[in-house]
Amino acid sequence: MYGRPEQADHGASLRRTVERLRAEHRLARPAEPAGPPPLVPEADLDPALARPPDLDLHHLLDALPQAAVLAEPVLDESGAVRDLAAVIVNDAAVRDPHHPGQVHRDTPEGRGVSLREAYPGLWTAAFADTVGEVLRTGYAARAVPARWQHPVPDGSTRTRRERVTVHRLGRRLLLVWPDARTEEIARAAQRIARVGWAEWSLPDDRLDISPGLAVLLGLAPETDAVPVGLVLRRVTETARPALYRDLDRLLSTGEDIDVLTELYGVGRPRRVRLVAEALREEGGPVEGLRAVLQDVTELSDSRRRLREQEEETERQARRADAEHHVVQRLQDALQPHSGLLSGLGVSTAVAYRPAEGGVGGDWFKVRQLPDGRALLAVGDARGHGLDAVALMSMLRHALAGLAFTGALVESLGGWLNRVAWDEGDEATATAVVSRYYPDRRLLRWICAGHPPPVLLREGEAAPMEPATGPPLGVLPDAAYRAVETRVRPGDTVLLYTDGLIERRDQDIDVRLTALCGAVRTHAADRAGDSDLQGLVDAVVREMSGPLSEDDATLLACRFER
Repeated sequence: MYGRPEQADHGASLRRTVERLRAEHRLARPAEPAGPPPLVPEADLDPALARPPDLDLHHLLDALPQAAVLAEPVLDESGAVRDLAAVIVNDAAVRDPHHPGQVHRDTPEGRGVSLREAYPGLWTAAFADTVGEVLRTGYAARAVPARWQHPVPDGSTRTRRERVTVHRLGRRLLLVWPDARTEEIARAAQRIARVGWAEWSLPDDRLDISPGLAVLLGLAPETDAVPVGLVLRRVTETARPALYRDLDRLLSTGEDIDVLTELYGVGRPRRVRLVAEALREEGGPVEGLRAVLQDVTELSDSRRRLREQEEETERQARRADAEHHVVQRLQDALQPHSGLLSGLGVSTAVAYRPAEGGVGGDWFKVRQLPDGRALLAVGDARGHGLDAVALMSMLRHALAGLAFTGALVESLGGWLNRVAWDEGDEATATAVVSRYYPDRRLLRWICAGHPPPVLLREGEAAPMEPATGPPLGVLPDAAYRAVETRVRPGDTVLLYTDGLIERRDQDIDVRLTALCGAVRTHAADRAGDSDLQGLVDAVVREMSGPLSEDDATLLACRFER
């Protein structure tokens, strides 16, 4: 029964407490005063009520669904009630195996059966006081604590504890026990709520259990009593020390306990909540305990999952806050500086819209190079979150450095592809990289798996000639072909990421046509207006849905001369 040394110590302490209380109970238990013989002679009954009234009380009480006994008070020389003589017992009590009803049913007319003899242990000082008060005042006493010994099939006796209602009928008393349907409902409640009760009588060393607890212990539902040791052995070894301490405290101090413990179950231990109170007569020693146990395994698992979910939500919230901070910093970093390319006759405007799920891998670069030319690029690193931001930042800064070499855009694309390839399989991106030669009004650009730029010229908007190439990081030695576009004063080239045009429910060509239409419409609305930023913002608003599936960037470059 005991495992580790500390468990044995706690178990020994509990056993010592139990033995002490049993000894105290034997010393403190008063001898029950001698009662009358089982059959109370008619002479001892009240002469005026010795014979039953004309009303057939047998049939009246048989109509009650609860066990009921009609009894006559038996008085001593001083007029105090010394016993009750049962004169009528209804069918419900006769059928109840816990009541000695058959003896009562066969009682000869005019004589009564002593309740003290029929229900051993029922007659206590507290019960006698309650009976006397009901007789004196006529007010019913409800839920009166009562207990008695009744035989069980194995030949032993079992203590029955209930709460009885006592009514006065003239000079007689009607004792009514709980409704049998109440027990049926209680059984159903135990089954539904996975709960059961137990009552441990220290003097009898007997543990009475309910059907619900029997099922919880893996026993047959009809099991009504088990050895205490059997139940304690069902407690897991890790949970025994704490449970022994709590039981010892309850029996030593009489304080209620409300604890969680574990029982061995099918497949895995079951978490059980145990609430218990001490059983004792007023002023007497603790005689045992009454406990209610509930299987809270599923509830405990649900709470654990809820805690884990809350912790994960908190982690995600912190991550979202960090990403939001990155988005804000990214947006600030992405905004082109005023007049950055003004010396080359190029004005720029950009709009960045993050997705609902957080920041993605969109990036762009606008820079005047030492050779008097300009770098214009837009890209989209694969994925979302901080990993995408890290790849985006690496590609963006790598391109800025490589562009200072003066190499052609074809070479820039190849080098950038190699940088992404070396980062691993997940490090892929798309991009449009262009170099502008202001002295020749020439825009040379490559497309690495990216949507083509849109050219706005004289109020018309259309995709520029595609120059398709593989995305960055897919093939180690990818080569890119450059496209040359001659621009005119007043032309606007729009570079963008796929989040602006891609929708799961629409074809990409349809969305590209919609983008050109939006550019054309808003450009016409702003004819003669030099506010390039207003055009960019209007186009992004029109192309963005209420819930953005991906982040989007739109960079507009207007060639003034």
